[in-house]
Amino acid sequence: MKQRIIILGTALALLSILFFGLTNMESSDAKDLSKKRNNSIAIDSAINYGPFLKELPDLHYSVDARFEAVQKADIQAATSIYDFLNEDEKHQIEEIKSVKLIVIKDNQQSELQEYGTTAQLTKAQLKLLRSLDYFNHFTIRTEFKGKNKETGVIEDKFFGPHITIVPDQQAAYVDGKEALITYLKENSLEALNVITDDRLNAIKYSFIISKEGKVKDVKHDAMKTGYPSIDNKFKDLLQKIPGEWLPARKSNGEKMEQEFVFTFGSNDGC
Repeated sequence: MKQRIIILGTALALLSILFFGLTNMESSDAKDLSKKRNNSIAIDSAINYGPFLKELPDLHYSVDARFEAVQKADIQAATSIYDFLNEDEKHQIEEIKSVKLIVIKDNQQSELQEYGTTAQLTKAQLKLLRSLDYFNHFTIRTEFKGKNKETGVIEDKFFGPHITIVPDQQAAYVDGKEALITYLKENSLEALNVITDDRLNAIKYSFIISKEGKVKDVKHDAMKTGYPSIDNKFKDLLQKIPGEWLPARKSNGEKMEQEFVFTFGSNDGC
């Protein structure tokens, strides 16, 4: 009898050890599986959203003429620097010191310049100005004495608006500029995952809208973001803009090509 009890007790002990062993193994496996799943979620989040995406600065996207757009007809009619200034700028001028008309080529001031000393453009300045064609660029640097808005003190100041000559009817994206910017924003979002810190430089691409309303000649224009994959992504998106464009037209209705410049970067850097 005692022998049976001993055998039975030993069997129960062995079963208990086996049971707890299996239970611990399952618990350990479950923890490992849970850990793997959590790691998988973390990796997926990094892939889908980017490690710093929520901390990116406010981003700037624009598609415009290279500089401030002024129609050629207005260029031909201009006689004074005031034709190129807004009301606030006009009221700041107390005394003009000098006015220099400078043609811009390849984003640089060229040697084509004419100098004056009054608001009224000189004959030489008017001749140079009216010799410029569509999509030529220039600046009028006006140095003057003006009143500081906060202190009221008269100070030395200057204006130097950069201007692009455009036709009466510029090329236009049929779905509207807002739709074009939305396309560029939404389709570049995943590419921004590569950003690993707060450093994000601006980049510019130029492209042409042909007489047929097609995008062509997409070229790197200036600067780089610091992330080649982002730069390449925007070039690809510009080459593949969906939808249609209305081509630019001269005052007589003749179709013509137009250059646009796409700019991307953080708002505090553009």
